Amino acid sequence: MVQRPIMSDLLLSSIFTAFTMVRVLKGPWLRNPQYLATGILGAIVAVLLLHGLWPAYDDDFVIGGVTGIFGSWAGMALFDAILGVA
Repeated sequence: MVQRPIMSDLLLSSIFTAFTMVRVLKGPWLRNPQYLATGILGAIVAVLLLHGLWPAYDDDFVIGGVTGIFGSWAGMALFDAILGVA
C-alpha cells in the first residue's frame, strides 16, 4: 500500500512562502497586514487548486514552492487591482 503525503505539508510551506513574498515585495509585515492576509489566502487557494487539478504534484518540492510563490503574488496583485492601486 502506497501512502501519499499529507497535503498539510504543502499548505504549511506555502504559508511560510507567503510571508517571505510579502516581505520581499511589499515590505514589513506589521506595516502591511492586508498584503500578508491576501498573500496567505492566495497561497492557500493556489495549493487547493493544485491539489484539485493535479494531485500527483502534491509531493513535488519544486512545484509546491512555485505554487506558494505564484499564489501569494497573485493574491497581492488581485488585491491591488481591486483597490485600483496597481
